[in-house]
Amino acid sequence: MQQQYDEKNIRRRVYDALNVLMAMDIISKDKKEIQWKGLPRTSINDIEELQADLAGVKGRIEKKSAYLQELQDQYLGMQNLINRNEQLYGSGNIPTGGVALPFILIQTRPHATVEVEISEDMQLVHFDFNTTPFELHDDSYVLKALNSYGKEENAGAPEPISNGCEGSSTPNMYRHQIQQSAMASNGTNRLPSSPPPPVPGILKGRVKHEHLY
Repeated sequence: MQQQYDEKNIRRRVYDALNVLMAMDIISKDKKEIQWKGLPRTSINDIEELQADLAGVKGRIEKKSAYLQELQDQYLGMQNLINRNEQLYGSGNIPTGGVALPFILIQTRPHATVEVEISEDMQLVHFDFNTTPFELHDDSYVLKALNSYGKEENAGAPEPISNGCEGSSTPNMYRHQIQQSAMASNGTNRLPSSPPPPVPGILKGRVKHEHLY
């Protein structure tokens, strides 16, 4: 009995080894005939292909990580905005106006001449900046700026405010809203201590005739 058990055990181990060798394409098996195919060889082309695949996977991971960070920043900005509005309404300092989300904000120089044409169906808006540089920002950009402003207000580190032109990190077009929120929260008429760090916008360019949808 012991001998039969040992033979079955050895036979199972041999089958397992054969299956591994066939999976590695070292041997081939046709019924009871086994053929040797050779040990696998790794060529330079295979290594380069694997390195290219690895670089592609790393690139996709970096893009997904950046996208995840962007979503986290948007969520944090939205939560901070909700908390701020709840505090304003709870304290009785209800703002007289506001901007609905989502929106697109256009930033240009303070003294720029901008021609605006709106179609009758309100579906098409044409802006002519007359070669003046401009930037487009979405609501996420503005929420980031407000969030950065709130952090620096809490830190209490005053710095000079930029003039709101091209180099300004806080767009001058919505700095007035930030000032209003500071007045409502603190009851004083002072400007923000410092602008938030630069956050890239959606689009930057010099155009004269361009249709924006």
